[in-house]
Amino acid sequence: MKILFWDIDGTLIRTAKAGLYAFAQATTELWGRALEFDTLATAGMTDNFIARQIIEVSSGREASLSEIDCLCRRYEELLPRELVARKGLILPEVANILACLHERDDYKLLLLTGNSKMGAQIKLKYFALDRYFDFASSAFAEQFERRSDIANNALKIVQANWGDPGQHKIYVIGDTPHDIECGRGIGAYTIGVATGSYSLTELQSLGPWWSIEVLPEAEIFATKLATSV
Repeated sequence: MKILFWDIDGTLIRTAKAGLYAFAQATTELWGRALEFDTLATAGMTDNFIARQIIEVSSGREASLSEIDCLCRRYEELLPRELVARKGLILPEVANILACLHERDDYKLLLLTGNSKMGAQIKLKYFALDRYFDFASSAFAEQFERRSDIANNALKIVQANWGDPGQHKIYVIGDTPHDIECGRGIGAYTIGVATGSYSLTELQSLGPWWSIEVLPEAEIFATKLATSV
């Protein structure tokens, strides 16, 4: 079986920074200050890591786990409104690829994302892509701050659901070096797509199994995956 772990932001969709606007509003409500988000590392980072940065900049001290959780939960509450306000989009060929592979028994479409499960559901439901993914078997930020930890959890999920991961072909598809690095860390075939904030050259420098400017047509995508050995 081919198990595809997809990143969300910059890979499947662009939200026109709806997530950051939701975090900004949540920060103003909970911490009483506005932040310049351009000064924070956000691309490819987990919701928990972003929340930690926000709190530490706002308070000048280390963030507690309860504070991180509180900020992330308020962010999730504000996210639907910001998605409507910002008018994002589904990236080229994404819907066609997902629709095509979803019908095939030899493929499993999952998520490996820095979003929380709730945040991922909100975003993908808004763009009508949620029906293609098995959320119960996907890997989310939840208690993790590092992509590598989420990836390791993804491998445990594969083991629990479908047995020895070595019996399957596992792919991690994303738009940042973090996706490529975490995928390599679990022995997956890594696919870098330059539809986010990193260029094709930057992604290629990480040596992914496949690097592309944009996702191709569904048939071409499936044909490429069939060449993995």
